[in-house]
This record gives sequence, C-alpha cells and structure tokens, in this order.
Amino acid sequence: MNHFPIGIRSLAVSFPSKIRTNDYWQNKFPELFGEKQPKRIRLPRKTSPLSENNGLDIWSQEVAPYLSDPFRGNVERRVVSPDESSLTLEYRAARDALEASNLLPEEVDLMIVASLFSEQVGTGNAAYLARKLELDAPAWNLESTCSSALIALQNARALIQIGEYRNVLVVVSQIGSKSVDEQDTLSLSMGDGAGAFVVDRLKPNQGILGSKIINTTATCEAYLHELVTDDQGKPQMVTRTGENANMLAETAVDFVQTCCQGAIAAAGVTLEQINFFAFNTPTPWYASVCTRALEIDPERTINLYPRYGNLGPVLPIANLYHAAQAGKIRENDLVLIYTNGAAATAVATVIRWGEVALGPVPAPPISITAQSERIHPVGKDSISTEQLPALEKSSISREQILATELGKRQPMLETYLREWLATSLKVPLAEVNSQQLLASWLDSLMAFELRRRIEADFAVQVPIEKFFGDNAITTLAEQLLKQLALAHLISSKSVAIAEANKEEEREKLNL
Repeated sequence: MNHFPIGIRSLAVSFPSKIRTNDYWQNKFPELFGEKQPKRIRLPRKTSPLSENNGLDIWSQEVAPYLSDPFRGNVERRVVSPDESSLTLEYRAARDALEASNLLPEEVDLMIVASLFSEQVGTGNAAYLARKLELDAPAWNLESTCSSALIALQNARALIQIGEYRNVLVVVSQIGSKSVDEQDTLSLSMGDGAGAFVVDRLKPNQGILGSKIINTTATCEAYLHELVTDDQGKPQMVTRTGENANMLAETAVDFVQTCCQGAIAAAGVTLEQINFFAFNTPTPWYASVCTRALEIDPERTINLYPRYGNLGPVLPIANLYHAAQAGKIRENDLVLIYTNGAAATAVATVIRWGEVALGPVPAPPISITAQSERIHPVGKDSISTEQLPALEKSSISREQILATELGKRQPMLETYLREWLATSLKVPLAEVNSQQLLASWLDSLMAFELRRRIEADFAVQVPIEKFFGDNAITTLAEQLLKQLALAHLISSKSVAIAEANKEEEREKLNL
C-alpha cells in the first residue's frame, strides 16, 4: 500500500459573539462570588524535590496558586446567545474551512462530526449539518470526549490512505455553558465554540508522521452526565464532577508523557526537534503541567485558556489556529498535538505542518493581555501581588496522632483541617469555624486537593462525600479518627500475625 503524505489542509474556528466575564457570576450570585471574594493572586511556588509520585506533585504545585481565587483562574469565555447553537457554530466553522481550502460542498467526500453536546438527545449533529451545508457526501458522528478532534483526524487519514475517500471534512464543537449548573463552580470554566479542518493529501514529507493513542479508563466516573429538562421542558444533558475526578490529576503527567514519547518514537523524531506543542488546555494550569512533564520551554506552546476557558474537543483546533495565525507555526515545522479525553482516549500526534489555509480571525478578547496568556511553570517568573508563603506540608503525621492522648486527637485534627483551609483560601484562621459546613469553603477542586493532602499525610482514604453535604470540619475530623483507628488496628493485627509466624518458624527450626 502506498503511504501518501496526509494532513490538515485548512483550519477554521467559530465562536459566539457574547463574551462572559467573572462579573456575570458576581452579579447573579453575589452570595457566592460577591464581597467576600479574595484578591486574585498567584502564590510563589516551591521548587522542592518531588516525591516518588512526582506526577501528582507537579499537578498539585500548579493548582496551588488558584485555590485562593474563587474563579480558579477563569477570565473570559465565549457563550452562545438564544439564537445560536452547536449546529450554527459548526456550520460557520465548516463553511470557513471549505472556503479556505477552495473546496466546494459537492467536492467533499466524507464529513466526520463530533458534537459535545449535540442539539438533539440521542443522535449527533452530522446529518443535520450535512443538510445545512448541502453535502452529497456521507456524514457520521464520532465521540471521544476531549480527544475527538485527533481521533477524527486519525480516522480521516486512514480512510484516505486506503483510497476509500479523497478528502474528509472534520467538524468539532462544544457547548459547555448549557451543560452545567451555573451555581456549580464547574460552570466557571465552560466555554462554547466550534472548529473545522479539511484532511487531504499534502506535499511530500508533510502531514501526519506518527501517533500514540491510549485509553483513559482510569478516569471513568470523573464526570457524570445526567439527562434533565430545561425551563421549556426540553431534554438536555447536564455535567457535574464525579467522585473519580481525582484521577484526572493522578494520571495527567503519566498520560502526556506516555503519549508524547510514543508519538515522537513513531514519527522518528525527538522532543528537541519539535518546533511547537499544542496541548488541550481544559484548566488554567494544564499547559504548565504539560511543559513540566515533558521538560520543554513554555515558549514552544500556547495557552488560550484565559481567552476561551474550557472548550473541550475544540481546544486543539483553537490552539493550532491561533498559533498558525500568530506565526508560531510555519510550513514544514514539526508540530506535536496532545489531547486528553476523560473516560475515552489520550492522544499525541506528530505532524509536519503543511501550507495550511486559515479561516477568518475570531473577535479579540475584551480584557485579556499577552502577559495573562503567558505560561508560568514552577520556578519560572511566578506572579504574585504580595509575598506569601507557599503551602507547607502538614506539621503532624499519622504517627503523631496515634501517639497523642485520645482526648486530644480530635482537636489536633480539627486544627490541621482549619489551617489547611485558611492557608489555601488566604483567610485568617479565626474565620474558619470547625462547626461550619465544609461545602461553604470547598468546591470539587479544593475537596480533591484536601483529600489528596490527607491521604499523603495520614495514609488513609476518605470518601469524597465526606467533604460535602452536612459535613463540617468536626465530622470530617471524626471520620479521620475512625479511619486512622481502623488502619492502626489492621496494622497491629498484621504485626502480631507476622510475629506469631516468626515464632512458629523458630520453634520448627529448634525441633
């Protein structure tokens, strides 16, 4: 079989005209984001040696500066108006990608569409978009969460390679603003948008050179999707954070290293030869995590999170588009694209960039500066409005708790929890009352960070539901005491059994 050079021929993005800033939540939910809002700051981050689980350490260190910010580093998001939808955004992106490549709708051989989420429950947008574009070609839906664009690219390349189709139009969208409860802090990150690209034969030695794809089953239940009805009685999918969300942090570094190393090996190149890296950036700190995981210069990538928020599967297309538009990617550059889709796939693909035609430039942000989109990994130009100490490791350990008198253990644990909250939120310790519900202090991000710290300090596991509902610091401390007592009992029994076995062996030897 011939191996033709196949890759991206044109690229376009489409965003809603409405830009939503943090003022929207401050005005709508003043009790959540009003006067008590602390100043947005970035803490100086420690560069202490990493532990054995350095991947989780990297994630935790990059998250730390955002814990005291009620908006978690979010600045702007594009959100659809009542007369816009995933279908209208997809149509604009697809039309612009076709025009950029000088391709007529009747010349398209196949269209692959990934909509998160589609306009109708149960089926995707492919057929509806094909009708709107007046395509004669087949069109089908594909889904691999945030990795959908790269999975579609791989499928398109394979189908063109075997001669089944001459070209493929790929269209991807996310409407995140409608898929979350606005009072859930997850809504702070969600943006809307669409992207499209044409896959076709390119010049010799250009196009896709190698890929590495793995499953992300470890992150199943990280997000939960529920079918509900809106105010008009129309069914829609709503997303919320699941109990396994901590695995997004625990696997992030391992996934990016595994996929990127596998992709460059398949392409026959090295990380040093890559001219530009395009990561999916679903959080403000994700680009920093990736650059640290691969030990690359942050200037070799881009972070559009402050401008768009979390665009899900559209992120790699938006990052590639803006990088090319800004001259960060030029023809024949080596480009490595990485995406991580929860409960789906993680993908890295190495491309020799071709002569890629770009669609129209989207509207600029209203409050974003070049400085705010710079990437600041640990130890490199940390920004802070005042000198504050980095988060320190707890001063108490499991052994110290168990060595303390029974009556003093509960107050000791309550102080430990209060100090962590006060330090993370940058509030006086006196304001953290042991009787106050944890849910009034914690969102899902802080809850998982606190649970991770507890597990690291005391080597016990606490169910995530213990951080929410009617649980206060006192009840969490009580749960910790039970867990520690149980762990100590099991450990003591194990030691006793081991000693008994040793004594039995000694008696046998004597006999």
